[in-house]
Amino acid sequence: MANIKKIKQEKNKIEIQVTVESDKTNEVFKDTYHQLSRKVKVPGFRTGRIPINILEMNLGMEYINHQVAEKLIEDSYTEALEKSELEPIDIPKVDIVQIEKGKPFIYKMNIEVKPEFTLPSLEKLSIEKKKPEVTEKEIEEELERIRDFHAKLNVVEDRKSEMGDFLMVDYEAFHKDNLLPDSKQENQLIQLGDRIIPEFKEKLVGVKPGEEKEIKVKIPENAEDKKIAGEEIVYKVKINALKEKELPKLDDDFAKSVGDYQKLTDLKEHIKKQLNEQKKYESEREFEDLLMDNVSEKCSFEVPEVLIEKQLENMMKNLEEDLKARNMSLADYYKIIKTNEEKVRSEYRLIAEGQVKKELIIDKVIQDDKITATEDDVDKKIAEIAESTNQKPLKVRAMFEKNRTLDNLKEQIKRGKAIAKLSQMVKIIEI
Repeated sequence: MANIKKIKQEKNKIEIQVTVESDKTNEVFKDTYHQLSRKVKVPGFRTGRIPINILEMNLGMEYINHQVAEKLIEDSYTEALEKSELEPIDIPKVDIVQIEKGKPFIYKMNIEVKPEFTLPSLEKLSIEKKKPEVTEKEIEEELERIRDFHAKLNVVEDRKSEMGDFLMVDYEAFHKDNLLPDSKQENQLIQLGDRIIPEFKEKLVGVKPGEEKEIKVKIPENAEDKKIAGEEIVYKVKINALKEKELPKLDDDFAKSVGDYQKLTDLKEHIKKQLNEQKKYESEREFEDLLMDNVSEKCSFEVPEVLIEKQLENMMKNLEEDLKARNMSLADYYKIIKTNEEKVRSEYRLIAEGQVKKELIIDKVIQDDKITATEDDVDKKIAEIAESTNQKPLKVRAMFEKNRTLDNLKEQIKRGKAIAKLSQMVKIIEI
């Protein structure tokens, strides 16, 4: 059993002294000598029968004390934190004050915790919130997108290609008369007029099936492939087929063909509902960002450096992984955007500090209001996810349990309640 005493506190850094009773210290010394006697080989002595003084002579007291201290700290660490009611935000630094047979074991822990602060009055704070409204134009645009998705491509033989047409082509790319690796493609469907290599596709306007054409394209200086960046590439293209898009007629039959709808008006109503949900979600996210930005400005406290650094490292790791997925290194990225790691880290650090500060504010609301995530809350959230993903609630719950992410879901629920609490404390202006 350990005795705990707070020695000093400086901002969010607290030093406590932990004292383990001498009986426990002697017990661990005895056990350590026994374990070492069974592991160490000393000429002239049987394993497990080595006297204590011989062990001390061969291993040295510094080594033995270290083994004892590790065990005593391991056994008392959790109890010390629980008794002190402290939640470290980083691994505490431990300094041994006293370790000696027959005496209490004493050590200090320097613990960094979340900063203490009081939420300011938010009554006079006004935050704008967009009212989700779906226009007839937006519904028609989405309907056209669905219509375009279900269009047919019909082969055309009696005219030349135009913008918007589709071509079935074979092509290969050359750099300085050398075939580029993996550039030879057959029966590739391309659309004239889209944004992918526009200068390449613009030169295919006015062609007919059976034609062959050479197209020269200048590769941008910032291209990922440094071997051809800024160079001229020659594409040799053969036109196999010309196709034009035929859009389906917008009527009740079309609605029936794309989903469980009886009439075109049913499809439009579904589109309106989806767009409204999307706008509602976007409005909530924008409002949440504005809310937390404004509340953060009004809260005055020092964000712990260790939390900023952790968030910064996570951001840099995510950046590196994102670039890796695009076959790009950090060095290449810095070169393209004409910067260096120091500048990027400096910019990211400001973002990281802001993110950590907001999360600490949310944690404060959760703590002050004793916010919890009940089983009913979890069931409702799972039901929402199930409905939005067209799955059964039991399957969604099973997924969370399998991935061991139910606790993460509970944290999301608590976070949502905290933000809802903050929103009740401000004046919301709908726009």
